[in-house]
Amino acid sequence: MRQVLLAVALLVAMGAGTASAQTNTPRAHPGAGGPRSDLAADAAIRQLYAEFTAAWNAHDPQKMASYWTLDGDIVEPDGMTAKGRSEVEKHFATEQEAAFKDSTLKLAVESVWFPSAEVAMVDGSYMVLNALDPNGQPLPPRKGLVSAVLLKEDGTWRVAASRSSIPVPLPWRPR
Repeated sequence: MRQVLLAVALLVAMGAGTASAQTNTPRAHPGAGGPRSDLAADAAIRQLYAEFTAAWNAHDPQKMASYWTLDGDIVEPDGMTAKGRSEVEKHFATEQEAAFKDSTLKLAVESVWFPSAEVAMVDGSYMVLNALDPNGQPLPPRKGLVSAVLLKEDGTWRVAASRSSIPVPLPWRPR
C-alpha cells in the first residue's frame, strides 16, 4: 500500500510540474530550496522585457539601457562586455547605428526564478532579424539564449547582469 501511495504522489508531483511548465507560471529554480514564486514580480519582469523589446525595435539605445542598474553589465556571445549603464547605452547605440539599425528583436522569457524577494534569475531565447554585416549586407537571423540576474531597486526591477549566447553543437554530444 505504501508503494502505491508513493507512486501516486510521484505521479501527482510530475503532473503539477508539467502543468506549471505549460501555463508558464513562475517556479523555483531546481535546487533553490523550494518554490519561490511571485506572480506580480514575474509579470513585472516579463513586462520589462516586452518594453525592452519595443525599445530595441524602435532603435532607442537610451531607453534600452534604462532597464539596467547603474552598475549593471552585458556580455555578448563574442565576449564583448559593457559595464555600467552608460557603457551599456554606448554599446546599444553602436549596434543600433550599424548592424542592427533595421533589425527586429523577438524575445521570449522562458522562466523567472526568485532566489529572494529582491533577486530574479531570467532565462529566455531571442531572435534578431534583418541585421547587417559591416558591408551593409543582410545577415541570417541570429538565434540565441539569454540569461540575466535582475535586482529590485526602489520597487523597480532592473537588469544587473545579462549574458547572451548562441548555442553551437558540441562534438561529443550525439545529434
